[in-house]
Amino acid sequence: MDTNTAQEREPLSKLLYHGTSEAHRAAENTPYMLALFQGKLTRDAYSAWLVRFHAVYSVLEQTTEALRDDPSVGALHLPRLNRTEALERDLAYFYGRDWRDALTTSPATDAYVARLHRVRDEWPLGLVPHHWIRYAGYLHGGATLAKLLTTTYGLSDGAGVAFYDFTEIEDNRAFIADYHARMNAVPVTTDDIEPLVEEGSHAFRGNAAITVELGEEFGVS
Repeated sequence: MDTNTAQEREPLSKLLYHGTSEAHRAAENTPYMLALFQGKLTRDAYSAWLVRFHAVYSVLEQTTEALRDDPSVGALHLPRLNRTEALERDLAYFYGRDWRDALTTSPATDAYVARLHRVRDEWPLGLVPHHWIRYAGYLHGGATLAKLLTTTYGLSDGAGVAFYDFTEIEDNRAFIADYHARMNAVPVTTDDIEPLVEEGSHAFRGNAAITVELGEEFGVS
């Protein structure tokens, strides 16, 4: 097994970025996501996204907490990134005090969550691309999405967009740099790279499956 160090190869963050680009583009271009970016998604269709991804983030964050001392993924245990409570605030805004009654499952969500459980149990290192995909993009573009949603749904005072609010992170640019440094320092071998890229692509495909499912449910085409 080739045990090249991080200094002897391209950084893991770049390998994942380039290696998952096709799956990433496909996930961003489902009819549901295009409607979201164009401000054409109904309020009910968007709030259903919150329901689906509450399940995903809950499992991911419970897993990251459980593996906080694991050499493969422990460095990415960064509670300031956690989105579960923020999602719950948004769910309470859209669904009211009985928002938990709105939490329903779906085949695509179940498949995504099952994948996270499988990776946790069989290959914790495989959580790295899942973690990167579920947080890095929102660190970069969350504020822009929040503005879009605020305009689309007539929101005010940050209501309904807590998911995109990373105010606990004082210096976003420095935090992102530190995040990538932690990620790139994760001990991986050359043999790990291809499976990690494939796991990242699988995560994007899982994301796309959820939005395709939502598009079909809400007639977005």
